Amino acid sequence: MNDIAAFLAIFAAWAALHSLSMSRSCKRLAARLLGARFAFYRLGFTALSLASFALALAAAPRLPQPLYQLHGPAAWAMWAVRLSAALFFAWTFGAFELLEFTGLRQARRYPRGEIGPDGESKTSERLAITGPYRIVRHPMYLAATAWLFADPDMTLEKLLFAAFAAAYFHVGSVFEERRLAAVFGQAYRDYQRTTPRLIPRLARGAGPGPARGSAPGPRRGG
Repeated sequence: MNDIAAFLAIFAAWAALHSLSMSRSCKRLAARLLGARFAFYRLGFTALSLASFALALAAAPRLPQPLYQLHGPAAWAMWAVRLSAALFFAWTFGAFELLEFTGLRQARRYPRGEIGPDGESKTSERLAITGPYRIVRHPMYLAATAWLFADPDMTLEKLLFAAFAAAYFHVGSVFEERRLAAVFGQAYRDYQRTTPRLIPRLARGAGPGPARGSAPGPRRGG
C-alpha cells in the first residue's frame, strides 16, 4: 500500500509542476523576470517536462504484480486498439507544427516581436480546427489513454499509471479549455457544443471548418 501511495504521489508532484509551469500567472512572472530570454520559455518547459518525467519514472517504486495477461484473439484485439491509437496519435501531429509545440519556433520569433505575452506566436484570432480535432477536442489525450489501457499484459503499475494519466488528461483539459474559451470566446464554446471532449460520437454534427493550426488543440488560424 505504501508503494502505491508513493507511486501516485510522485506522479502527482510531476503533474503539479507540469501544470504550474504552463499556467498564465507563471508565464507572466517568467516574462517579467526573463525579459527577452522569455523566448526560450516554451523550449525550457519542454526540456523540464521531459527531464522531470524521466526522474519521476526512475523514482517511482516498481509494482510488477500481474493483473491479467491476454492471449490469442483477445491479445490481438488489444494490439489492434494500440495500433489504432498510435496511428491516431501520429495523425494528431499532422495538425500542428512540431517546432512551435517544442518552443523552437517561439525562440526564433520572439526577438522579432512575433510572440505574445503568453509565449505563443501572434497570429489572427480565428479559431482553427483540423484533422482529428474535428473528431474530439483532445485527440492526443484520447490516443494516449487508449494505448495505456489496451495493454494485453497488464500489471498493477501499468494500470495505476493509466488511471493517473486518464485523470490528469481530464483535469488538464478542463483548465486548457478555460484558457481557449477566454481567447476565442463564442467560437470555442460553439466548438465545445459540436465536438466531444474525449469520446468520439458515432454521428457528429458539422463542426468548425477545416484550417491548419500551429500547435496541439484549437489555435489561432493564420
